[in-house]
Formats: sequence, structure tokens, C-alpha cells
Amino acid sequence: MQIVENTIVAFSDQLEMKEILERVLWISPDRTEVVLINIVNKNKIDFPYFRQYSEIEHLIEDGFARIIHVDPDLKLIAPDEDYLQKHKKSQEAKWEIIKDIVSKEPDIYLKEHRGQLIRDAGETSGKPLNIIYDCLKKYWFYGKSLNGLLNNYFDCGYPQHAKRINNTGKKPEDREGYLLTEVDKRKFKTAIERFHKKEGKNIKETYKHMLQTEYNEGYYREHGVMVPIVVVNNCPSERQFRYWYQHEYSEKEKYEKKYGRRKAEMNARALTGNPIEDIQGPGALFEIDSTPADVILMSNDNKTEIGRAHVYFVKDVMSRMITGMHICRNPSWEEAMVALENVATDKVEFCARYGIEIDEEDWPSRHLPKFIAADRGEMKSRNSNNLVMINVQIGNAPSGRGDLKPFIEQQFRRFNARIRELIPGAVVKQHRERGDKNPADYAVYTFEAFTKIVIYFVLEFNKSVLSENFFLTRELFEDKVELTPLGVWNWGVHKNLLHEKPRQLIRYSLLPRGEGSVTRAGIIFEKMAYTCDRAIEEGWFEAERVDGSKKIEVCYDSRNCSSIFLKLKDGSFEQCYLTAKYRDYEGLHLDDVRIMVRYKKKQMDQKKKDQFNVEAVLDSVARSMTNIETQKTKEATSGRPKSAKFKNKRFVRTLDKRVDTSKGAWTAVNTNLNKDELLSGEVVPFQKPQATKEQPINNMQLFLMSKNKEKRKERD
Repeated sequence: MQIVENTIVAFSDQLEMKEILERVLWISPDRTEVVLINIVNKNKIDFPYFRQYSEIEHLIEDGFARIIHVDPDLKLIAPDEDYLQKHKKSQEAKWEIIKDIVSKEPDIYLKEHRGQLIRDAGETSGKPLNIIYDCLKKYWFYGKSLNGLLNNYFDCGYPQHAKRINNTGKKPEDREGYLLTEVDKRKFKTAIERFHKKEGKNIKETYKHMLQTEYNEGYYREHGVMVPIVVVNNCPSERQFRYWYQHEYSEKEKYEKKYGRRKAEMNARALTGNPIEDIQGPGALFEIDSTPADVILMSNDNKTEIGRAHVYFVKDVMSRMITGMHICRNPSWEEAMVALENVATDKVEFCARYGIEIDEEDWPSRHLPKFIAADRGEMKSRNSNNLVMINVQIGNAPSGRGDLKPFIEQQFRRFNARIRELIPGAVVKQHRERGDKNPADYAVYTFEAFTKIVIYFVLEFNKSVLSENFFLTRELFEDKVELTPLGVWNWGVHKNLLHEKPRQLIRYSLLPRGEGSVTRAGIIFEKMAYTCDRAIEEGWFEAERVDGSKKIEVCYDSRNCSSIFLKLKDGSFEQCYLTAKYRDYEGLHLDDVRIMVRYKKKQMDQKKKDQFNVEAVLDSVARSMTNIETQKTKEATSGRPKSAKFKNKRFVRTLDKRVDTSKGAWTAVNTNLNKDELLSGEVVPFQKPQATKEQPINNMQLFLMSKNKEKRKERD
């Protein structure tokens, strides 16, 4: 299709997924270059620019651009006669300003020439340059039409020409069949990616938006925006679009387009594999996860509702037995760490802490696995890398892929369903509606009581029959294994996939790492000092130069900062305790200590800023008194030689001491005070005549002074 002046071309923006309308203003005589102007936003009109004619032709041929036959601004370009006569005077005034420069093509489109042409027009018309620019842009924007200079008060209603195009007079069933092409299929795929997959619209809405963006016959302005004109008879039908969609995509792909890849992998993929096909026996793979329990708990004093607890379960994949558990307030690495320690803990001892007596045969798991599967929660912490020290590897499934650890996910579903039947205060609905019972009104279980219930549930589950989906292997059938988690565990425990480690090594491997500094005050960690018997015996803190530059790796449990652990070069572990100075922090959570440290720093920083004002009082008083005392000294030493200042220092010092102390003595009495003042208990110094060098205060002082002189003479 040939491009001429005033042709409107719609370019497809693949990044923004929209069309950009541009008008052809000028074509070079040799048809090599074209001048275009963007006509999308009438409130912010850009300057025209040059583009290759052949480039536009190729874009149209490839389907990335198309020619629009309906001008979006017909109402202004072709107004009725009344409107034209009403605003003709303003139109003619604007045309007089630019008529001498608009014909100078292509210079008017070139930035280096346009500025001078507009300045010349400004000198001729006497109008400001911004007015000339506005008139020129409007003239171009509306297709070099004089009517484009009219005042636009329409807000762009629906053009009559567009109405005639839509009103074909044919019913949908009367129209000829639309033949799909490769360009149509490409548009279908673009619409599916944009509207169905990215924006989540259904197929009907996707089809509608596709027609508006890919098959419109043009645009008109309404309320300041470009509204597409769709002629349905000239477009593929919705039935064709649905038929193509059904045959182009598989069921999984269609599910993925609507709900995303993660959900498609979980809910729409084929289930032809075996989740335990590579599992040789118990201990090969454990799964760990946590979930909020569907029950409201009370505080330890049974007075306050504290919400829901989080339950950690560790489950063996082969036997389905729960090998470890832990109840906590909030999930974290520290809480997962306790659950992993429970896996390798003697369960008889663990249950005895809660007053539950069991035999080892009731819950025999006290071993570590070869591999642990988790999700991308707290188990993605770098602390989990230390599990290699106890020969355990850990892997994290992608977020939203619970199907990669299905057994622990199903375990939580069964656990919450069982708990809701037993405990008052159970959460039946995640979001209550008006009139529903509030489970918190019925809550009675404390944290410790709930832990006991969970232990009893684990003991029950390990002895319960396995799920219907459990695959009975030929080996299990031949050995007539009891189909319970406990039975399968006991059958496969001899496959040597399980292993044990000392509790101290397990804790060291699970605890978070930190860096401490060796100083004379002890091992400094988190602003606290720690010490141990070995450090004192070997003199760690008594070196000639201990300045804190020596760093040492420590392991800590943030739940209680009373001690830390060190691993020495010989492989042994040493537990260090708080020094006497920091013993007041014993039993505190590390976060509590950090809050106290931040409080101290905040207070110190604030007081340091206030210190200038505090010291200003003393500084001012000192300056004032210095001036006064300097003046007194000058007056007292006036006329005396400088050497006189240093004579009789001992004598005068002794004399001043006796005079000052006698004034402040508790036995001093002022005879001028009345009886009430004497009984008030106030000590008032009595007045004495001032002593001078020529005349001592009294005979007693004179006598003592003479005795001192005699003693000095005897020494000499």
C-alpha cells in the first residue's frame, strides 16, 4: 500500500504492548525519507522527525505497522459550518503567524533551520516564540489543516465517519468466513501472552482486548484519550480464537498461562513418576517444614491468649515416620535447629521432660539422615551449610513447589485435621465471617500442654496404618512387613543409611557462627566478655600485647547469651561463660542484649551532644573568675618584686590551712547567733580577724609558729 502525505501509520510497540500513531507530514521527492509526527497525546506534542521510507514499508509488510484509514480528530478537522464560522477569526489570526514558514519544507522540519525561521516569524508578527511554536505544532498535529488551528472545545466525540464504518448493515451470521493467516496467529499469541498470561484476563476478555489493539480500524478521541474503532465483521471471530487456543496449547500450558508456572508444575503436570524411586531405605531422606497449628493457645499463667504456635516436623520419606518435632512461637533458624537436634535425640529422655513415659521401641528414631529436603525459608540460611560437619546434606526446593516434599506437606494437613477434633479453641476458618464463633473464646491449652498433645499425636501416627498411596514394594511384601511407619522403620533401619553423632558436635554444627575478639577483658562477642578455665590457665588474656586484633570463631545460641562455644585446634569444644562484669546479662535473649546496647549507645550519643551545653556553665564561670582572681592578684602583688611571690611558701600554706579549717570546724560557734539558730543544726563558720605576716591571729598560733621555726633550725 502506498504511503502519501497525511497517512496515519500505527506502529506496534513490542515492549509496551501498544500501538503508536504517527502522521506523515512530508515525503522527499525521491521517496527515500519521510517526516512523521506522533499524534497520540494532543497535550504534549513532539516535534516531527525523519525516517526512511523503505523502513516503514518493511514494517507494514511484516505486520509490525499498519495504515489507519480513520482520522482520530475528524471532528476538529471537518467541523460543521456553525462551529467554523464561530472560531474562524481565531483560526485566521493563527494562520497569519505561521503561513510564511510552514511551506518552507523540509527546512522547517530541521532543527538547525527551524529556530531561525521561527525567530523571523516572531519579528514579523510581533508574537512570542512559544505562541509560534504552539501554532506550528497544532498545524502539523492535525495534518497540516487550517482547521487544526481552531480552538478545540469538542473533547473529541465519536466521529460520524466511524459510525458509518461500524454500521455495515450485516448481521454476524451473514458475514463471510474470515480466513486466518500467519499474521493473525502471531497476533493471537501476542494477545495470549499479554492479556491472558501477564494480566490474568479470561479468554473472552483477552479476545476483546486483542480486537481493540490488533484489529482496530482507527481511533477517535474521547475524554482526552484514544479510543479504538473495531469493526467486528472484519476481524477473526471469538470461536476461531478459542479453537486456535485449544489446539495450540496443551492443558498444562493453558493452566500455566492462567495461573503461572509454579502452580502448573504442582497442579497440572503429569504424575507418572515415583517420589521414592531413588530411596533405598529409612534415613536416606528426611523432609522438614513448619506450619501454624490450627489452635489458639494461652499464656503459661492461663490468663492471656497468645495466638497460634508453629509446629516443626521432620519426617522420614521411606517409612513415613515422624523422626523429630519442635513447637515454637515463631519459625526461625534457631527453632529449626532445635527440631534437627530432636531428630538425633533419645526420645525416651525427650518425652520424660514432659511427664510422658515411653519405651525406646515406641519411638526409636535417634539418628541423622544422609539428606534433608527443606524449602527456601529458614533452612536456606548459611548456617545450614555447617550440616556437612555431621555428614548431612541439605537441599531447598524452589518456593511454591510443595510437591517436591509432598510427605511433610500432607503430614501437616492430617495433623491439623486431627488437632481440630480434640482441642478447644481450634481455628476452623482462616477468615471468620460475621456471626462465626471466635476460637479464642474457647482457648484453654498452654504451650506446654499443647506440646504434650503433639507428642501423643506423633506416637499415635507412627503406629497408624500407612496411606492408601503408599507403594508396597516386592521386598516389603516378601518380608511381611507391618504397614505402619514404625514397622517399615524397624524393617529398614538395618540398611546402614542412618548414623549418629555426639550431641555436642551436633549442637556445634547447628549453632550460628560469629566472630569474637581476644582482649585483656576476655573474649568480646556482641559487646559482652566471656572467659573459660582453659583460657585463664593458658594465659590467653595475659599476653604482652592483647589489643583485640586476634579474632576467634564462636558459636552462640541467640535464645540465651549466658555462654558461647569454641572449637579448639585439637578438635575439642570449650564452653565459655560471661565474666563477672556482664553476669547481670545471664539468661537474657541476645536480642534483649542488643536492645540494651542500642539504648546505651543512643543515650551516650545524645549526652555527648548535650555535653557542650553542660560544660558551657563551668567554662563561663571559670573565665569570669579567672578575670576576677587575676585582677586581685595584680592588685595584691603591685609594687612587689617577682621573687617575693615565692618566699615563705610553707609558712603561708600552713597558716592558710589552719585558718580555713578552723572556719569549717564542727565546733565553731558564732556568738552573734540567737538560740533558735544554734538549735537549727546548721554549721556557721565564726568570724576571725585576718592574719598578716606582721601580725599573727592569736598568741596560740604565734606560739606554734615559733616552735616550727625552732624545729627547722635544729634540722639545719
